[in-house]
Amino acid sequence: MRSQRGIGMQWKTNRRSCCRGVTLIEFLAVMAVLAILLGISLPSMRLWIDGVRVGALARGLLTDLQLTRSEAIRQGERVVLCAASSPDACAQQPGWHQGWLMFVDRNNNARRDDGETVLRYHGPAPSGWTVRGNRPVAGFVSYDQLGATRLVSGAFQAGSILLCPDGLSSRSLHARRIVISSAGRPRSELANDPQACD
Repeated sequence: MRSQRGIGMQWKTNRRSCCRGVTLIEFLAVMAVLAILLGISLPSMRLWIDGVRVGALARGLLTDLQLTRSEAIRQGERVVLCAASSPDACAQQPGWHQGWLMFVDRNNNARRDDGETVLRYHGPAPSGWTVRGNRPVAGFVSYDQLGATRLVSGAFQAGSILLCPDGLSSRSLHARRIVISSAGRPRSELANDPQACD
């Protein structure tokens, strides 16, 4: 009998200690520590997320420029990547943030006309981002059958497209530039100039 009572008492004691709750003071202390850690980590987390996003957007644009060049060589025709207002039309106003469209440009006017084949479309950049090209590549990049970039006039086309997330710290840390050489080869690089996005 003693042993059974001892077991019963021990079980009750263990049950009380295992199911004990936390006090309000303990809970508030844990919440205060979590709030401090969250306050410290959120700004750096946002910078990291901006870096990932701008990197993904830059890789997407770079990949589509490389694909445009290879399609022009493969098809033996002029292929254009233009800033797009919709999945089947180039934008009237320059601005790569609207998205971009790849198509076969049979009449060499750097605008998609009826009957010209759409090869690829990329939707708009995230809201608040700047994606703009300098004057030679403000609205389009056009590749001839040899893989060189050419303006509608036939002159060499070279320039750069700048990608900037909004937010002052993000802009200076994560701005990227896609540079297109006169031979048509695009490359991506960090835009080290802190004023590049202003």
